[in-house]
Amino acid sequence: VTFSPDGQIMVFAKGNSGRRKGEDDVNLYITRYRRGRWTEPEFMQINDPKAWDSSPAFSRDGSTLFFASNREGGFGGTDLYAATRNRRGQFAVVRNLGPIINTAGNEMFPHMAEDGRLYFSSNGHPGMGGLDIFVVNRVDGRLKVENMGAPINSSDDDFGIFFYDPSKGFFTSNRPGGKGDDDIYTFVNNDP
Repeated sequence: VTFSPDGQIMVFAKGNSGRRKGEDDVNLYITRYRRGRWTEPEFMQINDPKAWDSSPAFSRDGSTLFFASNREGGFGGTDLYAATRNRRGQFAVVRNLGPIINTAGNEMFPHMAEDGRLYFSSNGHPGMGGLDIFVVNRVDGRLKVENMGAPINSSDDDFGIFFYDPSKGFFTSNRPGGKGDDDIYTFVNNDP
């Protein structure tokens, strides 16, 4: 689930078939907060009915919706896409984020932090094992994907980073020492 910066729009991923498993049955839905309640969720037109569309995340200004999809025409596995809002307020134009970010593996769980940097998880970029968390930086005018390294990443799956403050946040991991399979961890960045 993701909320627009003003808290008035919610986008979430939902399984549609009622089955416990299956990739082709997850799509994005949108609802708006009006007159003290949420509207009936609507199937978003940016979905590909033959694909798994999930992991929504708003940009800082709410004009772009990032999400993961395994739709045809990508670079392999699940790729990250962006949908921009048109003049009528609907998310319409969908574009793949390209080969610097997407690989033949899986990219998912995007998050745009307050500083404007895009974070995501991938098992296709060089990492420490399983899914790792990466950040996209602009270096000399070019985009560069960088692994967050330890202690954020481990040899297991690390994903779903979310900053609630420029130096504090949460992420999910199935690393040893947790309470179950996937656990939520918090972090504080004390670097100057």
